[in-house]
Amino acid sequence: MAPAIYDDSEEKASPNYNTVCVALARNGKRLCKIVSPGGEIPFDNAYYYKFFNEQIESLQDLFQLVQYLLHRPQCCLIRGVAKDDSVQRQRRLFQGDSTIIEQEQNWFALDIDGFSESTGDLKIDHHRVLLALNMNVESFAIPSAGYLRKPGIHIRIFMWNLSKVTCSELKKYFTRYKDVVDLALFHPIQPIYTARPLFNGCCDPCNKLWSWHISDNQFVNVPKIYTDRSGRHEELYTRKQADRFLKTFLRKVFQDSVASGHRHSWLFGVSVALGKWIEQDLLDEEETVELLYLATATWKGDRKKDMQTILDGIKRGKLAMEGVV
Repeated sequence: MAPAIYDDSEEKASPNYNTVCVALARNGKRLCKIVSPGGEIPFDNAYYYKFFNEQIESLQDLFQLVQYLLHRPQCCLIRGVAKDDSVQRQRRLFQGDSTIIEQEQNWFALDIDGFSESTGDLKIDHHRVLLALNMNVESFAIPSAGYLRKPGIHIRIFMWNLSKVTCSELKKYFTRYKDVVDLALFHPIQPIYTARPLFNGCCDPCNKLWSWHISDNQFVNVPKIYTDRSGRHEELYTRKQADRFLKTFLRKVFQDSVASGHRHSWLFGVSVALGKWIEQDLLDEEETVELLYLATATWKGDRKKDMQTILDGIKRGKLAMEGVV
């Protein structure tokens, strides 16, 4: 697909555009522990969720969202993106009939689960972990459920990378620090728990629920893993993104903003993009073909050729998603 196809999209208008998926457990399921003098009750087994794709553009945006979720025991974050967040009840599925897809993001979280010895001060412990990671970088941390209750440092640290990266790229980079960081968090559907435990008959030992580390370095520099074209996967989109892009394409046609000498190649490129989204079950094929064909009627060209271009492009896009072309 030609990059120019997406020039009018919201994603291109905001280079820092990131998505955070908030997962709300259905049926009142609890995503935090209950702590009492006699022990603790673990998280509920939550199978179904309502997903919310939230847009952020900075670490500060992420911080405000995490603050909001600290006292919402039915919520957690995931780094993957809900394919369709209008559905009221879904499971966290990444393979097969996936409900969660992966899109590269700048933001990421680190799970520190028992590293070293805790000083009892969240700000100092946050800084000690950054020193162990050799990362004097702007970041914020929240205490995990075990902080000040179990040996070692139990916190979650949130950072912003210089470029957008995948979970696998994060995992590869932080493998060298596996004695500090729990690598299991680097998966698109892995829950990133944010809610504080519920304390019954005892007090929360944490008198501070967040720490912000100030630094001249605003970004981490986890490198991207570049591959040749044969090793590159097709980018995945959400239903809302596909719908928005389709409307952008139709608007270009109605506004007659496609140069007449390039209409055929543009229409083919657009149809390839639409074919990929149809194959991902984000658009209805019959409806999409009809809308695009009706829109191009304003060009007053060879209608039979226009339809064949649309069909050929959609076929090419569907095959590309299958890895055939």
